[in-house]
Amino acid sequence: MTAAAPKRILVVDDDPAICRAYSELLSTNGYDVVTAGSRAEALDAVDRSGGVIDALILDIGLPDADGADVARDIAERLGQRPTLYVSGWAEDFWQLSDAPGRWRVRQKPIPIPWLLDAVRWLADGGEPPVG
Repeated sequence: MTAAAPKRILVVDDDPAICRAYSELLSTNGYDVVTAGSRAEALDAVDRSGGVIDALILDIGLPDADGADVARDIAERLGQRPTLYVSGWAEDFWQLSDAPGRWRVRQKPIPIPWLLDAVRWLADGGEPPVG
């Protein structure tokens, strides 16, 4: 019997430290992580992925797009993917009313247990995170 491949998470954030932190945390917890710092890098990563992206973690405020726009671009290429939107901005600035698919949103900084619960819910169909 062949072991299932780890779920692949695409993390898109313009802060390299956040990409590294999420990558280390999620990799340690059994996920395959790909990171990108912009919409352009994210779409390039999607094109290189061969269609294997199980869930997204998207910064709402990227230098070249809104996070929901990136999710729509990815959905056009791969179909909708469950998404965790993150932002350093207050809720008043979140424009997610037309974001595609199943998603959650959380203001940074994100508590590690909540982040792991959210990724399990998005990628593995686990229980939704509380809060």
